[in-house]
Amino acid sequence: MFKKTRIRLVLFNTMVLMVILSIFSVVLYFYMQHLIFLNPDNRLSEMSEQVKKRNLHEIQENNERETERRVAFLLWSSDKKLIKITPKKGLYTNDIDDFKPALSEGKIQTSQEVNGHAYRVMNVKNEGYIKDQDVSTIQLVLNVDPETQTLEHLAFLLIISAFIGLLLSLVAGLFLANRALVPIQKSWNKQVEFIADASHELRTPLSVMQTHLELLFRRPNHTIEQESENIYQSLNEVKRMTKLVGNLLTLARSDSSAQLLNKTVFNMGELVDKVANQFEPIFELKELHFTREIESLMCGGDQERLHQLCMILLDNAFKYTPPGESIHISLKKHHHSMMLIVKDTGIGIEAKDLPYVFDRFYRSDKNRARAEGGSGLGLAIAKWIVQAHNGEIKVFSQKNVGTEFYVKIPL
Repeated sequence: MFKKTRIRLVLFNTMVLMVILSIFSVVLYFYMQHLIFLNPDNRLSEMSEQVKKRNLHEIQENNERETERRVAFLLWSSDKKLIKITPKKGLYTNDIDDFKPALSEGKIQTSQEVNGHAYRVMNVKNEGYIKDQDVSTIQLVLNVDPETQTLEHLAFLLIISAFIGLLLSLVAGLFLANRALVPIQKSWNKQVEFIADASHELRTPLSVMQTHLELLFRRPNHTIEQESENIYQSLNEVKRMTKLVGNLLTLARSDSSAQLLNKTVFNMGELVDKVANQFEPIFELKELHFTREIESLMCGGDQERLHQLCMILLDNAFKYTPPGESIHISLKKHHHSMMLIVKDTGIGIEAKDLPYVFDRFYRSDKNRARAEGGSGLGLAIAKWIVQAHNGEIKVFSQKNVGTEFYVKIPL
């Protein structure tokens, strides 16, 4: 799918660039054509005005003395016969027979090709300007081979430039399309993986519930006490699925940029101390050594979400710290921010897994995490809560040594 999308994107961009280059080339060509022929056309116009105001013989003498290209005067009779051409060097001899006087009077014709040579031509009707001859039309002709060659070179350069531009656009388009689609590809892969993991996580409690409920139907005469184990297991799976759905809803709202924070000013130290008190009996049952170092800090944030953040970090430490080890939580001020640190001496995280610990549904040991009741969403939610408060969260860990979570949130 992404390969077709990439090809379509490249072709579309190339077509757009081709249209732009074509329009630019055409506009540039005609603009340069106008500039190149402006001087020859002005010269023909000036000469035609002189013909109307001065003696042709005097104009011819001045024209003969010019060192640049001369304007040739072709005098035509009323029956379209060439009477005279002056100066004779103004035209190539082989080209004279191909000129005709039947052109738009008073207008400069676009370059006329004659035997491989280009000319600009203007016709002036003889209205008494020449009295001693049977002249009907005075035709002014100027050779413009240099200007035509310049235009041909320009056209060639524009075509080559457009062709090279298209090739470069294809190469650049492929490169940029690949670069642009990399995050989309990653996002798509993560979405597919997320859906697959979510489906798996939901399917597991549903399967357990279905199994236990089917057992109840198979033994309709049993009392509630006799089936208490099946009911208990079903209830546990319902709670687990309710928690999972709630977490999924939280992440879905965070992805949609929905307003989930209700910020107030409160004592963050008291909140952390309250969460620590909730976990202390659980830590004692598991024979964990629990210590705390909490400062009283006033904080502006969502109290409920920050409470959830502390719960996630302590719960994560509890799950992966064996009995007899230690857990430490601290809260202190660091410049204009508060620093929340949760450390444990548990099983740790392998180096290859560290970059992914905040990914949704990611667990280095999925079987162990599922047995502990985890779904792989807690740390993803923790990261979102921290980022929603314009903070940052980091993790440092060594296998069989321990794990440290550092949370820094502006006060």
